[in-house]
Amino acid sequence: MKNLRHVQKTSRLLKWACTVAIPVIPIGLAAIWATLDWWLFGGGEVTGFRPWVGGHIQVPQPIPAYSLGLGFLSSMLPGGLMVYALWQLRALFGLYGRGQIFTAENAQRMRRFALAVLAMTLVSPLENTLTILAVTLGNPPGQRLLSVGFSSSQLVTLFMGAMFLVIAWVMDEARELAEDQAQII
Repeated sequence: MKNLRHVQKTSRLLKWACTVAIPVIPIGLAAIWATLDWWLFGGGEVTGFRPWVGGHIQVPQPIPAYSLGLGFLSSMLPGGLMVYALWQLRALFGLYGRGQIFTAENAQRMRRFALAVLAMTLVSPLENTLTILAVTLGNPPGQRLLSVGFSSSQLVTLFMGAMFLVIAWVMDEARELAEDQAQII
């Protein structure tokens, strides 16, 4: 393989990036939820949070701790799947970094990654619904909000997950062909 060295070098870098990102996701989500009152009411400027204040969604000030906890748990639905997906990519890049390109484990890791991406897409509308409900739970009855939606970015992610699943199947077929050829020679 003429690009093996390039694949190995890039894969080692990507494995390191996945290793760093895995703990950052839950820590980052916890930090956002722990400081959400500041982001909303204390001058923070995070895209997506500001419209809640004085916009479509009325949020109690301060947001009750149980609402913050429920919000964190709802964000960990896709967050946990993202950690799992990154774990699979980390292992896949580790295999590529060792020069193992067409193996059964590679195809399995790619398949697991693809299924995690598909699952993230499917739980994303649920996460959005639970997040809105969590932050408005402290409102008086009649002022709580339940919102359900599906965006075009979720459609793109759905197709990306499906694409990676097909690539995993193709990788497995390539592996089988490589094994067959190795037995002939």
